[in-house]
Amino acid sequence: MTDEAKHDQAEAVAAPDVSATQQVSIVMEDIRALVRAEMRYYQSRLDYSRHVMRTSFRFGAVAAFAFGAAAIGLVTGLIMTLAPLVGPGLATLLVTFGFMTIGAICAFQARKWVRKIYFPEIERDNDATPERSQGNGT
Repeated sequence: MTDEAKHDQAEAVAAPDVSATQQVSIVMEDIRALVRAEMRYYQSRLDYSRHVMRTSFRFGAVAAFAFGAAAIGLVTGLIMTLAPLVGPGLATLLVTFGFMTIGAICAFQARKWVRKIYFPEIERDNDATPERSQGNGT
């Protein structure tokens, strides 16, 4: 088959003539469909994150209440046990400091776990900001 025959065959298969207005209209429809798909995607990601946070909060609230009640009993028992050995003031300070330390450790762990919820697209966008590109580690 010669080049001329191939050219004639390609012209026969070519797309029908579409005006510029119709082409712009088709492109706009495609853009609208893309935007709707992106919005549905981000809505589903938001719904998932909301579900995770709501469930985490519920379990955390119940745990905080249960541990709070247990801590009251434990603190009372520890102070009563240590008071004859070191005095009531020092016993109270020791128990308070110990529980504050435990609370701080648990708070940092909770913050670490909450940071696991992220949108990779947002992280990718943040990488392009000047603060990130300078390598200051923020």
